[in-house]
Amino acid sequence: MTFNRSIIAAALLLPTMAWAQDSSSKTNGLTYNHVGIGYANIMVDTTYRASLHGSSIEGSKLIAENFYIFGNYFSTSTDQIKFLGDRLDIDVDFRQYQLSAGYRRPIQPGTDVVASVSVVNGATRINSGASTDGYIYPVSVGVKKRLTETIEGTASAVIAAGKFASVINLQYKFSDLYAIGGYFRQDENSTIYALNVRYLF
Repeated sequence: MTFNRSIIAAALLLPTMAWAQDSSSKTNGLTYNHVGIGYANIMVDTTYRASLHGSSIEGSKLIAENFYIFGNYFSTSTDQIKFLGDRLDIDVDFRQYQLSAGYRRPIQPGTDVVASVSVVNGATRINSGASTDGYIYPVSVGVKKRLTETIEGTASAVIAAGKFASVINLQYKFSDLYAIGGYFRQDENSTIYALNVRYLF
């Protein structure tokens, strides 16, 4: 998926995410309603090493006082990898989407406990060949907190396929409608960064 197609997908996603009335009074001062688009970087360190760059799309929507849905999509690629220290000129395309159902419970003003169950699909294509993909079903628990009037963060522990990962989300709100969102996820084999411009509703 090219970056232009990502922008079109985000534009189509916005009206479907924003159908409900504003729920800010129910969210303990925290952001659960947004869509975003930006940059993604996926670094893989297994039998080979690679750094893939591309686009990111994300969205979240509170559907009841204590329940929300969210998702993200990464479309990344590289034209070289390292295998046993040697550089190989190979085209690799990787895309991943995640769809999640989340639960939130306020524990004090500006702080929620959050938990979610997800389905994640990842697909890899090498040198424009056949795509290989697979599914995992992560479960996460964490804390979402308003750090200042304009900054909030979420720290979560994730278990997927018997492996542990950590996720950190940060948001800087620079107006009532727009924010910058940062996403960081790390496990034993990979690290994902994303930086998105968010529209808040």
